[in-house]
Amino acid sequence: MKKLISLTYLFGVVFILASALYFFASNWQAFSRLEKVALSACVFLLFYGTSFVLDRILKGVHFLSNWLLISGVISFGLSVALLGQLYNSHADSYLLFLIWFIPSLLLSLHTRYSGFYVLTHILFHLTIYFYLFPTSPFTDWVLFHTFIAFGVAIFNSLLFLIVKKGYIHSKPLLYLSLLTANILFIVTTFGNDFSFFFSLFYLLIIGFGIFRFFQEETSLFIILSVFGTGFVIIKMFTIMVQHFSNLFFVTLLLAAFLLLAGSVFLVNYLRIHSYHKWVKTILIASVTSIASVFLVAAVFGLLSLAMMEVSMVTLFIFSTILLVIPSTLTSWPSPVKYSLTLTGVIIAMVASTVDKFSFVMFFVLAFVFYFEKRASVRTVFYILFQLNLGIFLGETMNLSLHVILVLMLVINLLCFLVLYRKHLVQFAAFLIGFLIFFSLTTINLSLSLHLMYTALFFIAATGGVYYFKKQNQPFYWVSSLVFWFMLIVQLYYDLAWKLVHKSILLLVLGTLFLMVAVYFDKRIGIVEQSVSILKGKRMGILLILFLQVGWIGYQVYSNETLLQHGKTVTLKLEPVDPRSLLQGDYVQLNYSISQIPDTSFEGKKGPITIVLRENDQGIHEYAGIYKLNKQWNTSYDEKTGDVLLNGKVISSWDSNAQVTYGIEHFFIPEGTGMDVEGKVDFAVVKVSESGNGIIFELK
Repeated sequence: MKKLISLTYLFGVVFILASALYFFASNWQAFSRLEKVALSACVFLLFYGTSFVLDRILKGVHFLSNWLLISGVISFGLSVALLGQLYNSHADSYLLFLIWFIPSLLLSLHTRYSGFYVLTHILFHLTIYFYLFPTSPFTDWVLFHTFIAFGVAIFNSLLFLIVKKGYIHSKPLLYLSLLTANILFIVTTFGNDFSFFFSLFYLLIIGFGIFRFFQEETSLFIILSVFGTGFVIIKMFTIMVQHFSNLFFVTLLLAAFLLLAGSVFLVNYLRIHSYHKWVKTILIASVTSIASVFLVAAVFGLLSLAMMEVSMVTLFIFSTILLVIPSTLTSWPSPVKYSLTLTGVIIAMVASTVDKFSFVMFFVLAFVFYFEKRASVRTVFYILFQLNLGIFLGETMNLSLHVILVLMLVINLLCFLVLYRKHLVQFAAFLIGFLIFFSLTTINLSLSLHLMYTALFFIAATGGVYYFKKQNQPFYWVSSLVFWFMLIVQLYYDLAWKLVHKSILLLVLGTLFLMVAVYFDKRIGIVEQSVSILKGKRMGILLILFLQVGWIGYQVYSNETLLQHGKTVTLKLEPVDPRSLLQGDYVQLNYSISQIPDTSFEGKKGPITIVLRENDQGIHEYAGIYKLNKQWNTSYDEKTGDVLLNGKVISSWDSNAQVTYGIEHFFIPEGTGMDVEGKVDFAVVKVSESGNGIIFELK
């Protein structure tokens, strides 16, 4: 019961935080700018204050005061985002996350609390990402970005080792740094002149890691094995695109056979030396995945190059009789047996899908499921059964997506209930069922159905967390909690109803959960003993808090001064309508000055200041004069009415340069983008004496 109360506290805090995020992002219009700033400041000060008060009052629930302190830092980030929203500048820019990162880092160093370590790690990488790609994801990826990714991957590897050695105590940071390092290492192995060397380096790293942890750390061994397997498969497809030939696919077949032969000897070695069963299981799974992909790619590749007119029925019979049946009925070594079985099933599924006789595949899958006794293998084929069921219902039965999802949800629910605590397949049924249920909250349905599925999903996920936590079943309650958080995130992008309405609902739910937690807390006594991160560190935390308040105050003062005393310029634009992370709906503005024509720009980047002059229509235009990297392109004598505007050259080619000025986003009330798009022609911008601009209005 005590752990359930802790979860209730957690849900209450998350609901209130999400409520604040939704409320700020809705760009509500009932308050003035200064009132909005005051409200946002009150929110994060309230989290800090409540954390300090509860730490004094509730001695046994220090975890709650710790969470509230983290919530204070998160709400500070929301306040920083709100400033960008209010003054229409630097939406989603690296500055937002850099400013947010600083107090999180200071609190990490001061408190050494795991939650701050994780938040700091996330904000650090978001800062780098938005610094490198300020306008859109992965535009103009060049070798420089690859080396940055490699450097950050090395940093995460070192951080992983530091945490592993115990210099930093944070289990979540251990796994987060490991996952980040692997993802970034893989990114460096594609699309550059040094891909081969980066690939070789990563293979050495991943090979050493697997060898190092395959007996000591099961979880780390599994993670590295999954990444290694995925990398080999992805790399194979990349090479296949580049070298599509008979020789390549013959080599692929040979590689698959050599891999299977080597795995047989390795499995026998592990069996003789009595290694942990997980080691052999993961090895078999990795070899099966890689060998199956190699074999399937080789078969279809050779058939396509040979231009052979093989009927899908023939291919289905061939794969079933020569691969699936013999490999299922014989006692061949595990890697060979499962690789050939999976290869045959995949080829048969492709053939049955192309010629639309996927109903026959149910018999093949049932045959394998009946004769195969290993629970892990049955689970894999249960997943394939679900995939084939979706294909059959969609292609053969021509059912709508809504009906297909409902039918598959019911089937997985029945399988889960029948097999509960009896078979490993129940895990797959549980996850697939929840994923399908989640999909029902995202597809295009009537408002009533959408709200019904969302409410039912929320009840199911919340109930699952409580029930399975009480039953002490970690897999189920952690999975339910993940889906619960997925719903909270998905609601932000759900356009069926307003953010402000969702904010009110979440605030009510958060208040109710906290009230219930406090009620049961008082009835049964102290929830659990925990260590307070405020103990002996209150003055340092207060100092960091004052720095945050001071920064917000300075930004409000400087922006309000600019709006009152800055020079007014009118610029021509063309908007589009997206939604910003943290800050809500905005129009993205493309100005006539966003591209500067000049042959001297080629290959150059960096800070730029351009000269604007007003034309006869009262519109300010580029005067052909700029200062790039502190050097003017021509001699400049200031004229009356000239306005200097600061920007940054983000790319240049031939005789043009793409420039951003920090005024590319204008925040609007939620759902009004279509009212703005195509109906405004100009942006009124206030420019300070130093050259920084803030959008004042659109017209």
